[in-house]
Amino acid sequence: MSSLFEAIRDAVAKYDEDLLKKLVKEAIDEGTDPLKILNEGLTPAIREIGEKFGRSEIFLTELLIAANVCMAGVEIAKKKLLEEKRGTGEPKGKIVLGTVQGDVHNIGKDILKTLLETSGYQVFDLGIDVPAEEFAKQAALVNADFVGSSALLTTTRPEQKVIEEKLREAGIRGKVRTIVGGGATDQEWAKEVGADYYGADAMEGVETIKRVMEKRV
Repeated sequence: MSSLFEAIRDAVAKYDEDLLKKLVKEAIDEGTDPLKILNEGLTPAIREIGEKFGRSEIFLTELLIAANVCMAGVEIAKKKLLEEKRGTGEPKGKIVLGTVQGDVHNIGKDILKTLLETSGYQVFDLGIDVPAEEFAKQAALVNADFVGSSALLTTTRPEQKVIEEKLREAGIRGKVRTIVGGGATDQEWAKEVGADYYGADAMEGVETIKRVMEKRV
């Protein structure tokens, strides 16, 4: 199994979208859990690319190409997840997600979105390069339970602190919970900016949100 995930990471590193889609489709057809493909293949692949960019080993253009390649695989795994775990009934909670302003990566965010949706939550995806005030505006508009922000780069992660400020300015910080994630973040950073929670990856993020929301019921 590890050879499959290595092949997936290699395909992303080589920007080979056709090969990546072939590998993911074959893995799913053979019965591989799409969550394992996401968490052990695709997420580490884009994380490695992000680290290379952080070390100035590749250019922004290459980072974006790799992200697009990786998303082709994510969409295949996502489709399978939705087929298997389609949520029904009223949403368990409302979650606003986005990648912070100045940052264009979306792999981790999109995986988290998929996991939340298949777990029965309503997700409002703001996309990438999102200004802090948009997080607060959308959270107030939909009466969100959680605001999640992602930052891959150390140069963009300060925006997560601005999000906290904008939520306070909007008068909803006491009601809405916040969670931060992305390659540039960690538990200490979450504490520093004033976020309620930190998610090391999409799986940890969804488990944290589920745990908190279940206690509210």
